[in-house]
Parts: sequence; structure tokens; C-alpha cells
Amino acid sequence: MKQDTKSSLEYIFHKLSKHPFLSVTGFCVLLFFFGFCEQTSFTTLSYVYAGAVLFATFFLLILFGRIGGSKTEMLLIFLTAAVFSAGGLLLISAYDNSPALILWLSLFLLAMIVALMRVTGTLSTRNFIMVMIAAGIMLRFAYDLYTGWQDRQHDIGYFNWTWGHANYIEYWRDNGLKLPDFDVRTKFQYYQPPLHHILMGFFMKLLEGCGMDNAVACDALQFLPFLYSSLIMVVCYRIFRWVKLNGLPLVISMALICFHPTFVLMGGSYNNDLLSVLFMLLSIMFALRWYRKPTLLHIIPVALCVGFGMMAKLSAWMVAPAIAILFLYVFVKNIKAWKRFIGQFAVFGVICAPLGLWWQVRNLIAFEVPLTYIPEPVDTAHPQYCGDMSVFQRLFNFGGGQLSYVYPAFTEHGAPYDEFNPTLGLFKTALFDEGANGISEVNFPQIAVTGQILFWVGTILGLLCFAAFIMMMVSKKSGLDGMSRIFFSALAVTMLGSYYLFCFRYPFTCTMNIRYCVPLIPLFAMGLGLLLKRYPDNTPAQRIFRCTTCALTAAFVVSTLIVYTQAGLPVAAV
Repeated sequence: MKQDTKSSLEYIFHKLSKHPFLSVTGFCVLLFFFGFCEQTSFTTLSYVYAGAVLFATFFLLILFGRIGGSKTEMLLIFLTAAVFSAGGLLLISAYDNSPALILWLSLFLLAMIVALMRVTGTLSTRNFIMVMIAAGIMLRFAYDLYTGWQDRQHDIGYFNWTWGHANYIEYWRDNGLKLPDFDVRTKFQYYQPPLHHILMGFFMKLLEGCGMDNAVACDALQFLPFLYSSLIMVVCYRIFRWVKLNGLPLVISMALICFHPTFVLMGGSYNNDLLSVLFMLLSIMFALRWYRKPTLLHIIPVALCVGFGMMAKLSAWMVAPAIAILFLYVFVKNIKAWKRFIGQFAVFGVICAPLGLWWQVRNLIAFEVPLTYIPEPVDTAHPQYCGDMSVFQRLFNFGGGQLSYVYPAFTEHGAPYDEFNPTLGLFKTALFDEGANGISEVNFPQIAVTGQILFWVGTILGLLCFAAFIMMMVSKKSGLDGMSRIFFSALAVTMLGSYYLFCFRYPFTCTMNIRYCVPLIPLFAMGLGLLLKRYPDNTPAQRIFRCTTCALTAAFVVSTLIVYTQAGLPVAAV
């Protein structure tokens, strides 16, 4: 019977893993109908729905997993699971629909699934990562439940207002695909390429068309960034597998993605950053596939993803230089077949350029808006302004209490000073972001200790990932060929260089944010995985390194879960 259970469970996980994008999307959709991404939207029907989904899941798992030696045992196991699930749902309801309880009860359930796989011999690397992705989805879902649309947002403005991302979303809801007939510079954020806002606007119209109240629909819009953030885990897995990560190195790299606060925070954000990040990572994934087999069929998805990424946010161009280098290398290597590749590159340009630039070209022609227009911050008297500081001071000054206050520093949000160091801004926003009601001990006194732990563990781990990435890109023993290392290096240099140039071009605290170079996180996580793969535990030094890395990663995951649970609790409850 154990062998039957093993075979059946493996069959279930195999089927789910064959269609990861559909599996993740389906899981997110099931969660959406429970919570509408807002804990105040829970009703009695929500709990009935959740119970039905859980009971159906248990029934199918027990039936097809052949768990239990007889029908009586299977029934007993099912009833036990049903009772515990019903008790968990009642507990969540009794504690004011607590997202913290939802998260930790789901983590407990997932831990039981891991234990079951261990007992039945199905605990493979792939299956364990699938459970980690499910846990990452639940972390993002819990965060969205306690995060309103005004919390920790960037340039959102207000719904039913006159500017900002929220108003831009409403424009497309109200006007369909009718393009603005006015200079987009006259309304803040309307200069942004519209793909994300169109999708959000149409989704809002769909929800309201189904009878959802406007206030509930405004919060339910978080489902789309929640979905994007969840799908990013699958894309990163595909990239990591392309560089042949497996076993512990793959688990470590994926743990950094599944539980990284940046993707949790951005999963509740209403601006267009995350959709562009998703397409940038998809561009990398498809470009690597084309590199392995450079056919016309494989270059089309690269063109679509780069184009759609720029249609979501123009900064998605940052993947283009590395992809161009890849194209050039393959072209020179296969120079005898130059006509075939010229044709492929022509198709790439015909697809990518119109998708990525039509909005900018249209606004240039219609209203003389510069192609790379960004609103100029001109208030040099603002406390955030740091343009009067030297380059050396901004880059190398780490004193003055900057490391005592580990959260993004804005005096207008209660910090003791305004951030001026782009490097510290990168690390701090990666872990806590910023904005109204930001994750800091000013707004959440309950994280005074755990927030410090998360910062230092995350910073040490981040520096380790950065160093590992550099080592692996210059080493022939990384397991990657020279062109792959050049490709990944070009991506990192372009994104990191663009970030620092942006910080000095617009010297304000608000520009020092990880959201301008998020793909660096998967790249550097990959670097750590490659280093672990290169140095197995054959010597005492290697064993110490691997154990230290595992301990840091575990501490990072646990501290993230605790901090982002505490942030969802009322202060009085701590």
C-alpha cells in the first residue's frame, strides 16, 4: 500500500508540475474567491466556500493518493482532516478574520503534506519546491488581506480623484481602449505605458459588472499583482533549472524568491512595476531557451515579453542590451546561416518595437512628449532632496545612525533622517519598502526586535549573494559557458548601473528603491545557488559554508514570516 501511495502522490505532483503556470493561477483564483484580497470582505459564504474547497482537496488527495489501508481508514483520515479544517476556519472567523491565522494554519497544513511525502518517499526536490511556492503564495495572500489599497503604495493618489495610478486605472475602466485626448503630462502618472493600468481597469469593470461594490472592487484589484508575484516564482524556478541548479542549491535559491519581502510587498502594489518585472524575467527565460535552440518559433516569445514589458513600464528596456549581446553572439557563431538569423531578428523587431514604443511615439507625435519623459522633481527645498551632497558622501557614508534605523528613512514618515545612500536604500526597501503606513517600528512597534533581525540577516545574505554572483560570473567552474556568464553579467551591470544613475539623476530619497531593479534579486539568488553547487560538502570548510548558508536562509525565511505576520496584527494584540 505504501508503494501505491507513493506512486499516486507522485502522479499528482507530476501532473501539477507539468503545468506550473496553470497550477499557480488556479490556486490564486481559488484564494481570490475566498477573500477578494481584503479581510473585511469575508462573509459566512466565504467560510462555506473555503470549507468546500478544503474538503474537496482532502477527499481527492486521500482518494487518488490511496492514503490509508482500507476504506474505513481513508474515511477516518478524511473526517479528521475535515474537523481540523473546520476548527481552523472557525478560529480565523473568531479572531476577526485574522490573516496571521490564515498564514500559519496554511503553513501547518503544508508542513503536514511535507511529512506525508517524507513517509511515502515522495519528498523530492521538485515536490518540496512546489510546497514552498504554495507557502509563498499564502504569505503574499495574507499580506494582501491586511493591506488596503492606500497602504505602502507608490504614487497611487486616490480612487475617484484626479491623478495617480488609481485614477489612471479608472480612466481605462471608464473609457475602454479610447486613448487620452489630452497631453498625458497634465495628469500625474498618465505618461506611463498603459498595459498594467488597462488590465487593472478592465478587471475593475468586470468586478463591478458582476455586482461587486466599488469599495470592495478597489481592494480586490490587488489580485492581479498578487497573481504576478506568484507567477514570478515559477519563472525563477525555470531560470534556475536552466542553469542546472538542483538539490540544496535549488532549494536555497528558490527559498530566497518564495519568501523575499520585495515580492510580498509588490504583490499588494497598484503601480505598474511588478508586471514589467514579470515580463522582464519571462524575457530572460525565453531568451535562454532561444540561446539553447535559436529558432524563429523561440524568438517570438522573447519579442512579445520585451515588448509587453515596455508596454507596462518603459524601464523593461534594461533586459534589451543583454539580449542583444546574446543575439550578436549566436549570429556571429552561425555566420554562414546569416540570412536565417537576419530574418529572425527582423521578426523580433517587427513585434517588439511597436509593442514597446507605440505609446511613447504616439504621445510624441500628438503632444510632443519626449520619448523618455519622466516628471522632473524640482523642489530642491524638499527634505528628501540630497543633490547638494557629494557623490563620495552619498556612496560611502554609512555613519550618522543610518544603520541604527534599519527601515527606509523618510522624516515625513517618522524617521530620524532622510535616506541619501543609494546602497542602504536598496537593502532597506528590499526588506521593508516605504510609503504611508510603511513596515517600520514607527508604524508597527511590535517589530522593533524582529525587524532588526530581518534587516541584518537579509543584508548579510544579500551581500553573500552579490559576492557569489560575481565569483560565478568570472569563474569557468561555475557550470555556465562563457556566453551565459556574459549574458547574466550584462543584465546585472545594466540594472545596477541604471539604478545608481537614476539615484544621482534624481537625487531624492524616493528614488532609492529596489523596485527600480527587482530582477537583481533572482540573479543574485542564482549566483548563491551556483556557488553552493560548485562547493559540495567534501571538506570541513565547504561543510561550514553550506551549513552557514542554510542557517542564514532559514533565519531569513522565518524572520520574514514573523515580521510580515506581526505587521498584520493590531498593536494591542502583541
